[in-house]
Amino acid sequence: MLAYIQLKPFINRRSGHMHSIAPYSIRCFNPYSDPKKGEERYAVLDKVGQFDVYSVFKDFISAQNDKFKIVEDSKQVYRFFGMKFYDDKREMAGWFEAGSYGVKNDIIDIETGNVDFQKAQNNAEIIKHYVRFYIPSGFDEGIVLLHNYKGNGIKTLLYELLRENFTKVTKRTLQMNPLAYKKAFKMWEEAQAKEIKLTRFQGMADITDQLTKLGHKEQQLIVKSPVRGKLGGRLKDFFDPNSEEYAVVEFLRPHCGEVKAIAELNGKKRTFTIGRPAEEQVCEIMIEEDEVDMVAGNPDPVSLHKWCTQVLQEFVDSIYPGLQVKI
Repeated sequence: MLAYIQLKPFINRRSGHMHSIAPYSIRCFNPYSDPKKGEERYAVLDKVGQFDVYSVFKDFISAQNDKFKIVEDSKQVYRFFGMKFYDDKREMAGWFEAGSYGVKNDIIDIETGNVDFQKAQNNAEIIKHYVRFYIPSGFDEGIVLLHNYKGNGIKTLLYELLRENFTKVTKRTLQMNPLAYKKAFKMWEEAQAKEIKLTRFQGMADITDQLTKLGHKEQQLIVKSPVRGKLGGRLKDFFDPNSEEYAVVEFLRPHCGEVKAIAELNGKKRTFTIGRPAEEQVCEIMIEEDEVDMVAGNPDPVSLHKWCTQVLQEFVDSIYPGLQVKI
């Protein structure tokens, strides 16, 4: 049976929930390999023929200047900014700033409702996205962490830029695929679930009506475990169609737009979206304000980088088990 729970409806004003980190794998496919001859389909990252993936990426990013570049086909603008290279660790991190243009609209002050600025068709709102690459030597798979804002990211644009240059230089195919929950967070399966969050909550009409009067259009209902208690079973039980935890989530799902579970392990918390089966789910790690400092609604660069180091280490431990690889 599920443990006793506390229901707490509230207006979601926390900016941290708008930000998340999406992890991807980096691999280099060799279309000329012949498995019948014992040739590997994926190249070791520092031995792609005569090339090193880390060096190819570094050369490409270093050659960019601070000016925004235009991608006319998709009506986007972008630039790399503040990128730092850690050659001894084979890491690179910084910001990829991107935005879209092509639509005229108004920018309003949410406090007054007045139009503060008229965004023209050739204006673009620029969002800063944290990016981090880990490209180890001796392995055929690296890790990329990309920052998303309100569920929107820069993977497609960034990947196309890197892929086009990579193919031009090496004549090989670069792959950047999402890291699935099963592979990336095996260690979190046994973690205890502490909270369930229902975003865009629509049930209990009387409560929802009262919340709406406070002036915010999005409600969130939190189902908490009791003090020093747990919410049902382990995290993986919420992904098991035969579990009672899964049945409870299925009951709650029609009343909201999204269901998330917060799990805790060794003092650390991670937020997982409950939806598709665990083995199919793309991992997206929510950035919580009690873990990363926020400045004017954006993650503080130093705090975010430090937190992402911990996240990256977890992925490394999962992808290269038993090898004691340290970030």
